[in-house]
Formats: sequence, structure tokens, C-alpha cells
Amino acid sequence: MLTITTLETGLRIGAALGLGAAIGFERQIGKHPAGFRTMTLISIGSAAFVLLVIEVGAGNKGMQSDAAAQATSRVLQGLTTGIGFLGAGTIVRADKSVHGLTTAAAVWCVAAIGAACGLGEFALATMLTAAALLTLVVMKVCELPIRALGPNTKDTDAPLTHNATGSPSGEASNHSD
Repeated sequence: MLTITTLETGLRIGAALGLGAAIGFERQIGKHPAGFRTMTLISIGSAAFVLLVIEVGAGNKGMQSDAAAQATSRVLQGLTTGIGFLGAGTIVRADKSVHGLTTAAAVWCVAAIGAACGLGEFALATMLTAAALLTLVVMKVCELPIRALGPNTKDTDAPLTHNATGSPSGEASNHSD
């Protein structure tokens, strides 16, 4: 059986937060729609779902049988997929910009927090909430200076598009990552 301590859980969430933020930092500089906070929320949400399955598989919180652990794991898998569709509904693309990605990631992360609460993993839920709030509130302050490091527009390194006559227009493509 694999069980992890509260300290180890906190370290895992902290690692997910830091590493997700590192990827998000790169995306933010490049003016991509899924940036700093979005990538961080996705990372900590992913950590949450894995930690929940570890806890269920370890027989914690009354999940002593393999059948109960497998059933709970399937519920978590369905929850992950279903919340992904719900989050997708918050994403709006208008012209060359995309809105709602951080909200979608926050919805997904909150689903993990709710699942942790449902399993009685209150310490995990509390740590995830703190990590998500750190991401949404504190990292928001960091976004403007990070954006200033990158190009003025997104996809400045994208290939040239062709105008109606077939010649290169020099404009960046309307490609969204």
C-alpha cells in the first residue's frame, strides 16, 4: 500500500504549482492564450486527481476493497472528463484573442478540490485551495511584468500568411496554441 504524509502531499502540490508556473511563464511571454495562471491551475488540478487516486488505492477513508477503490477511480476519471467539457464551455474565441481559459482551468481545479472533500481528504483540499488562490490572486500581479518581457503581439514567429493574390502578406498567422 502506498500512503503519503501530509508533508509529502504539500510538497507534491507545491512542485505541481512551481513546475506548472514555469511552463506558464514561457507561454505568457509568448502571448499564448493558455499562460501563467492557466498552466499552474492545470498542473495543481492534475496533481490533485492523482493524489486522490493514490489515497483511494491505499485503502484510506474506508476504501478497503479493490472493487470500491476501482469504482472510486472510475468516478474520478468520469469527473475529470465531465469537468473538462464544462470548462470548455467557458472558453470564448473572438477575433485573435481567447478568453476564459483561466476560468476553465479554475473550474477543473475546483472539481479536484470538491472530489478531495468528498473523499474526506480535507488537508489535501485545503492545500489545493491555497495553491489555487495563490495562482489566481498573487500570480495575477506577476502577469503584467511577465507580459512586458514578450513580443507585443502573439505569434510573431509564426510563418507568413498569403494574401488574396498569393503573395506573402507579412502578417502573423491566426494560429492559436
